[in-house]
Amino acid sequence: MVDQVPNQNSGVSLWLHAQSSCKQHQTRNPLSETATLTIGRRPDNQCAVFWDPQLSRQHAHLEVLAGGIQLACLPHARNPLVVDDRPCRNAIIPAGSSFRIGSTSFAVTMGRSKPEFGNADVPPDEGESTEQLAYDSAELRQVAMPASADQMQILCDLPDIVSAARSDIDLAATLAEVILNSIPQAVAVAAIECELSDESSEQAVPVTLRVATRESYSGRFRPSRRLMTQALRSQKSVVYRWNQDDNSPQATISDNLNWAFCIPLSGSARGWCLYVAGEGGVLGGLVLDENELKADLKFTQVLGRFITSFRQVRQLQEQKTRLSSFFSPKVIENITSAAAEDALSASESDVTVLFCDVRGFSRKAEEHKDNLPYLLECVREALGVMTQQILQHDGAIADFQGDAALGFWGWPVAPENGAVPACLSALAIQRVFDQADSHGPLNGFSVGLGIAHGRAIAGQIGTQDLAKIGVFGPVVNQGARLESMTRQFDVSIIVDEATAEAVRKHLPTSVASVRKLAHVRPKGMDIPVVVYELVSGDADVSPHYLQFESALEHIVSGNWDEAMNLLETTPDDGPGNFLIQQIRECGGAPPVDWDGAFSLTRK
Repeated sequence: MVDQVPNQNSGVSLWLHAQSSCKQHQTRNPLSETATLTIGRRPDNQCAVFWDPQLSRQHAHLEVLAGGIQLACLPHARNPLVVDDRPCRNAIIPAGSSFRIGSTSFAVTMGRSKPEFGNADVPPDEGESTEQLAYDSAELRQVAMPASADQMQILCDLPDIVSAARSDIDLAATLAEVILNSIPQAVAVAAIECELSDESSEQAVPVTLRVATRESYSGRFRPSRRLMTQALRSQKSVVYRWNQDDNSPQATISDNLNWAFCIPLSGSARGWCLYVAGEGGVLGGLVLDENELKADLKFTQVLGRFITSFRQVRQLQEQKTRLSSFFSPKVIENITSAAAEDALSASESDVTVLFCDVRGFSRKAEEHKDNLPYLLECVREALGVMTQQILQHDGAIADFQGDAALGFWGWPVAPENGAVPACLSALAIQRVFDQADSHGPLNGFSVGLGIAHGRAIAGQIGTQDLAKIGVFGPVVNQGARLESMTRQFDVSIIVDEATAEAVRKHLPTSVASVRKLAHVRPKGMDIPVVVYELVSGDADVSPHYLQFESALEHIVSGNWDEAMNLLETTPDDGPGNFLIQQIRECGGAPPVDWDGAFSLTRK
């Protein structure tokens, strides 16, 4: 659609004027006797009052009568009309009268008379001799674009232009120069980033401005904020043409420029616009007619679309690079896919968490207290092993705490085999530390790992000012408790019952197996849990595995004497020593309220 504001010779005799309370914003709308208009904040209203938040997006219908107008508030409009200081929902306003909605004053005038708002006169509308044209993308697609050889070459060079720009500001400066060179009629071009936070914002405020002008242009170039605001709000390409002659005022704030168009960019470049201006005709004639304007407008719009697309691709690549420190390539592909606009949003799902803590740091810190750079290298190497193995098994990094890491699975992609990837990752981490070079940065380090599986909220979690990828829920606390238990049981990896079930179901014993350790009630918790040791398939547990399992069954059933006989004759190992210690601390006999679970006294 082409929206036109008639010039001073249009013959329209009835006008509707609107003015903000601070008199900074004014509009002037011609009224036809056959027209029904809508007043509201939406930019596509025939009478758009975008600056006043007290108006609804579509507030009232206006019907033109002989010598006046009839107004009717729409049902959803909250604020009434105020006529003669009386609120109402419907009113007839004769020419020469005024009314108010919210903080905006309106006046109906005949001919070219100035409206009166109270006792203050509004200055002549600077757009009285302005022709305004607005084009949406569908209409511009129908415009033939007889691009010159120079313009075609520019289109071919665009990928290199975008790649060479080190920042959006560099790109804006280059783009302004490119457009200036590609449109012979242009005198000044600007690539502008505007601040336009919401519909109640009064005008677009440029925050980044890069300008290119002809060497022959000696005037002062200042892009019209009104034109930029209209283009950005309506998301249409808008053209202003000022038919300047000796009897009409200069309508543009830029010296000797008589036409301009503004193209809003969209997508990842939303808030940016391309502004092109040039010199026009004299004594009512325009050198550049509408068809020429459309062709140049379309070419500039094509440039803008190319820039937006290339910029989006570059941002996506940069995003993938940043995310690669926290997600595996498979997960990144899911997050950055076109169909996953809300992929980072937090959601509830079945999640497996892996806590991994480095042991031996205090001893190593004491040994290398005079060589802090080397100590830092050792910690980085240890955290690097954890990160690498978590990401290789399609997990996500939620947090680093000193020399510990938290990884999780189940968001944004749920593994088909539940907790298995976390278990494989834990075994791989353990293997790297166990096989570390005796002279390398991992020498003297060992690890404790805890794995828990359950419901949690995962994704982008935090406050409005600070957010990060994380996981939240009781399962996180449980995973941390299991990791701390590895010290008490003197094993490397402890998992909960849900994780143990996944190992038994999905992994052959040649790869991994689980060994029940005990029924325990973690400190600060009332509900007992069953904990298991996760061991790799090549771990030598067969000589005493069945005997330990039998001893544990006797403990749970309360037959502690038989349990002690079995434990004292099994090979010395951490879990057996833990059970012996717990029995001795209880005096060798189960307490009266024994439910099969030992209550732990420390985390």
